[in-house]
Amino acid sequence: MNMKDLKTKLTSRKFLVAVAGIASGIVLIANGSTAEGVATVIASVIAYLAAEGYIDAKAVKATTDKIEEAVDEVEDTETVVQGFTD
Repeated sequence: MNMKDLKTKLTSRKFLVAVAGIASGIVLIANGSTAEGVATVIASVIAYLAAEGYIDAKAVKATTDKIEEAVDEVEDTETVVQGFTD
């Protein structure tokens, strides 16, 4: 990951909301609401990971679709070439 990618990740709204959630949880813990604070921290981390996982899955799906299209084109080309050689 290069610096531009890192900057993009660190300034994303999802990341900033997760950081705010973690900070809120820490404040709750510091003020004596341990259970609520821990729940807030855990929920923030899980929500961030779920959102990133969803985005990653969509990116993988898009890449897989492009590869499948390329394979189909190659197979079609092979069929045409075989038709000329027969």
